Amino acid sequence: MTSNVLPSLLLGALLFSACASTVPTPRAQAGNEAIREQDVADARLEKDVRLALLDKLGEDGLGVTVDAAGGRVSLIGAVDKRTTQELAEEVARSVPGVQSVDNRLASREGSSQSTLPGRAVGYAEREIGDAVLEMRVGRNLLGEIGRYALDLEVEATDGVVSLRGTLPDRERKSLALRAARDTSGVKEVVDLVKVQ
Repeated sequence: MTSNVLPSLLLGALLFSACASTVPTPRAQAGNEAIREQDVADARLEKDVRLALLDKLGEDGLGVTVDAAGGRVSLIGAVDKRTTQELAEEVARSVPGVQSVDNRLASREGSSQSTLPGRAVGYAEREIGDAVLEMRVGRNLLGEIGRYALDLEVEATDGVVSLRGTLPDRERKSLALRAARDTSGVKEVVDLVKVQ
């Protein structure tokens, strides 16, 4: 009879051990809950960035896929214009909760460029033109709103200028937007400025 009891006890101990290991500890439950909360926060941030892109870029934002993880956002896809490629990053950075942006967007407009010297020169000239326009807008902002201009980031691409940052009141924001619009060479201003 003792020979039957020993295997039964061993089998019972193994079953108990297996069952006990599947019951989550409080620490494991807390860890799972934190992971679920982070997943929800990431999904919410993806939606917020996607909505901002569609709001500011319109139809051209449809080709952008957004992936978020812990405040880090990746923009993936192809867009029609080079302006959208660069502006999408600025729009994403303006969304609360975004800590960094990995811009992996490709411009269909630029994809036709080969390594021909003439095309490379054209690209370099556009980049220089964008930098000059950013400096002109920055100078006008300093003249219009003074030290508060230092709280704004100016990004220009082919005459489309985005202003991003925070200003203390709506009056200064209105002045900043007008100063940017009135700058020679600016075709459009994208408002990403927040008011405290």
